[in-house]
Amino acid sequence: MGNLQTARKRFTLVLGILGVINLVLLVYLLWPGASVSSRAAEEQGLQQQHAALNREVAPLRGIDKKLLQTRADITTLNRERIPGQFSQISQEVEKLVRETGVNSEAIHYDPDKSDKGGLPGIQRIGIDTTINGEYAKVARFINALEQDKLFFVINQIALNSHEGGQVSLQIKFETFLKQTGQTGGA
Repeated sequence: MGNLQTARKRFTLVLGILGVINLVLLVYLLWPGASVSSRAAEEQGLQQQHAALNREVAPLRGIDKKLLQTRADITTLNRERIPGQFSQISQEVEKLVRETGVNSEAIHYDPDKSDKGGLPGIQRIGIDTTINGEYAKVARFINALEQDKLFFVINQIALNSHEGGQVSLQIKFETFLKQTGQTGGA
């Protein structure tokens, strides 16, 4: 009987161990994320996240070369399209008035003295005037202003018609001037 008791104890012990192993395997199978389909769904989600991050980062690829090109473009802009003397601005505006055949009333120049939001070494110059002439000539003046070698930005236009095909154009625009001691480098 001693052997039977020992065999019974061993059988109970083995049965208990197998029950615990069975319970662990059952928990593993029912655990969320343990199935093949949930792992595949998780992998697909990670691939979508990876693709989204790649699209988000794509504009930053080669940023060092883009920055160098931007610096070169700024230097060219400062050298070729931003005057160093105030007289260059007034001469250019008067030349455009003359070449397009319009008449201009007093031209008011308003240098921006504030530093807020400005570019380093560059001063904003506001210009306000009224242009009179035939509609075609006034349109040519605006076109010439936009395409001029100096950098002009039109902010506001108010067009009034007069008798005999003549129009009056109230125009506000701005340009920029290198501040004293600036050479145009970036």
